[in-house]
Amino acid sequence: QITTILIFFGIIPALFNKIILKRSLKDIGLCVGDWRQGLKWGGIFFVSSLLIFFLGNYFFNFLKHYSVPVVIVYDYKTFVLYEFTAVAFIIFIYELFFRGFILLTFVPKLGYWAVAVQVLFFILLATSAGRVVWTLIPYIVFAPLAGVVVYKSRSILYSGVLQLVLLIILDASVVRLVK
Repeated sequence: QITTILIFFGIIPALFNKIILKRSLKDIGLCVGDWRQGLKWGGIFFVSSLLIFFLGNYFFNFLKHYSVPVVIVYDYKTFVLYEFTAVAFIIFIYELFFRGFILLTFVPKLGYWAVAVQVLFFILLATSAGRVVWTLIPYIVFAPLAGVVVYKSRSILYSGVLQLVLLIILDASVVRLVK
């Protein structure tokens, strides 16, 4: 599965961007971009996400439904390894494909509406199994917020790092509840 995900969401879009569209990797957000906009909108994204998850937990008991692998609950080293490998990999792939490739490809034609297009692509793909699982909710929440950060900064760096930090906070909260 990892190989398939890497090829479909990483290698093929990068090659398509380079060979067919004749654009550099910078054009799919693999750059520093506008760091001022990245930090400004990243801060808004961070605070908004925390507020959304607080409200989601308050009204819907989100943290009781959201699950993490059992193996990370009782071993700190495994938790850290999981977050900085598996979670970081998933975030990078999502950022590269949905924000870097889809969003930044549509920006010249659609402008700000490219954010909505990448959100729609993500939600369609995430719900293609027929139901939404609780572990996908953070990524669905992040899709429009991260899209705005990438749109403003032209870089997937800021939204990717912030998603990693937010998911570490979310996963650590679940671990704390379980223990």
